Amino acid sequence: MKVFSFAVLCVTVGIASPAFAEASGVDAFVTEVLARNPTLRARTLTRDAAGRDARAEGLWPDPEVAVMFDQFPQHDEEAEPPMIRYQLSQMVPWPGKLGLMETAAERRTDASQADANTQRLDLVRDAKRAYWMLLMNKGLRDVNTAGRGLLDTIASAALARYGAGTGGHHEAVRAQVEQIANEVEAIDLEGDRLATLAMINALRNAPAEAQMSDPLEPAQEAGAAAPSLAQLERLALERRPELGRMRAMQREELAMAALSRRERYPDLMTSVWYNQMLGMPDSYGVMVGATVPLFNVGRQNRRAEASELRAGSAGSELSAMQNMIRFEIADASRKLVTAERTLALIRGVAAPRANQSFVSALAGFSTGSVEIVGVLDAWRALQSIERARVEAVVTRLMAIADLERAIGGSLQEVSR
Repeated sequence: MKVFSFAVLCVTVGIASPAFAEASGVDAFVTEVLARNPTLRARTLTRDAAGRDARAEGLWPDPEVAVMFDQFPQHDEEAEPPMIRYQLSQMVPWPGKLGLMETAAERRTDASQADANTQRLDLVRDAKRAYWMLLMNKGLRDVNTAGRGLLDTIASAALARYGAGTGGHHEAVRAQVEQIANEVEAIDLEGDRLATLAMINALRNAPAEAQMSDPLEPAQEAGAAAPSLAQLERLALERRPELGRMRAMQREELAMAALSRRERYPDLMTSVWYNQMLGMPDSYGVMVGATVPLFNVGRQNRRAEASELRAGSAGSELSAMQNMIRFEIADASRKLVTAERTLALIRGVAAPRANQSFVSALAGFSTGSVEIVGVLDAWRALQSIERARVEAVVTRLMAIADLERAIGGSLQEVSR
């Protein structure tokens, strides 16, 4: 009986003592996702294209060249002699217009850069969450496998009692029913694993059937002082790219408003020409012209007002996003603290007691002092506690990923 109880204890302790690994596994996976994900590549190309557009906006318009033939052919001897005119014209925008156009385009580039950074943060979070989902699946499969071993032990004890005449046939059947239910759960977990792998492969741009090693549970770092919400909020308001995008949109609209007001001023047109007179001395000329802002003033004033309204709208959205970021930080922090407290309770109290309860119930079942219902209830309680531990571990890791997404970077960069 002592040897039997010790074997059971070793099995149950094996459930509660998972293999640990460094976080390099998830870091390597995140690096792979960032290198191969096509959506991030698309955002990067869009940003690069916006940068090229911005550099094009500040360039002057092309000059115009014209050649004119006049008085060809010559029929009247008293008419003006034939002439060939060579003319060069250049449109000169009012000072500041090209600079404002380039500034507005640069702000669009900033917005595209913010979109790329946002996509990068989303991918990091999604990759980590998918990786931790695979870890949870592995943990639950480990619990299922360990539970199968315990059920085999219970079934063997039930058959031994039945053979010795101290137990009924229904006890052996009841244990076998639990074994079948455990096998069904194993099938479901394997299906969940395949679905999670498909999601992981979609993130890393790999075939859906590509395989990946099961992750190991990372060691929980020793408890350093948790950063305050004020520290997290300060870092988030500095780094979140969504805020940078809204600021870029606001500055773009302000630049467009200034450009609209500058558009009320006339553009200049300059021309120089050289007349090649056939039979007479050559001549040359110079011309300076300008647009007359008769109808454009009202139009540009309205466009400037519209741009200023859009800038105000972007400012309001900026404030709304700041409020949402504060909520995201508070929510992720709450989930992290709750998961850590749950883990501490399970590891320090619930798991040891569930283990003791099961060992005691199984020993009593072997001696006939406990019915099959009692030992199966103790087994289910042990399984439930171990599942809760696995889920709490993954919930904690996902809360960290969500919190890092909320602050726009790693928690290690928070000043303490």
